[in-house]
Amino acid sequence: MNIRQTTQEIVGGPYRYALFYNFPGGLRFALSAGGSPLDQALTALRKATVICDDVFDGEQEILVHLEACAPASRFGLRKMLRELCIAGLVIPKNRDFWLEAEDQADDGNEDVYWVGCAFEVPTAKLQNLLWSAVTADFGSSLRPNPRCRVYLFNRNKGVVVHPYDDRGMDVISRRKSVLKGLYERHHDLLLDYDIEAMRRTFAQS
Repeated sequence: MNIRQTTQEIVGGPYRYALFYNFPGGLRFALSAGGSPLDQALTALRKATVICDDVFDGEQEILVHLEACAPASRFGLRKMLRELCIAGLVIPKNRDFWLEAEDQADDGNEDVYWVGCAFEVPTAKLQNLLWSAVTADFGSSLRPNPRCRVYLFNRNKGVVVHPYDDRGMDVISRRKSVLKGLYERHHDLLLDYDIEAMRRTFAQS
């Protein structure tokens, strides 16, 4: 199985970040509130877990895509892998690795590359994955922190979950009925800023 190809088939094409805006018709949830970095991360983890427990209910496996800016040295890569290990996430032998250039204007700067890795883990690792996602912007103030983007896939339902940091989480799917259920059950967690766009998609359907 080409795991990377599977992720793109679920999404509907190549993707990177801002799934809610790049694939209209999805959901965007608010996660953290104020407080200390730990308070923010724990609040985000709690809310994200409630939603993801619904998304992955009954599933045995989660398809995971991790993405990080390619480190300048092997030491940087080893550090990232070590943080993943501390977070209880060991990349299995059955995985896909790839390197991809960042699309950017010709501004004379050096090229930026992203390293991607996709694999499957048991759903019991859900909170480990969510912690790694919501701590991404806190640097060394919270650990473990692999400092990578985390995309979670339910292959059977065709749902993609992207907790982009402690502030929020995008959920997209080409199956509108699945998202409508999430919209109704977790309406109180939807991000106010984008609520009108979501209401136009789901409230009248």
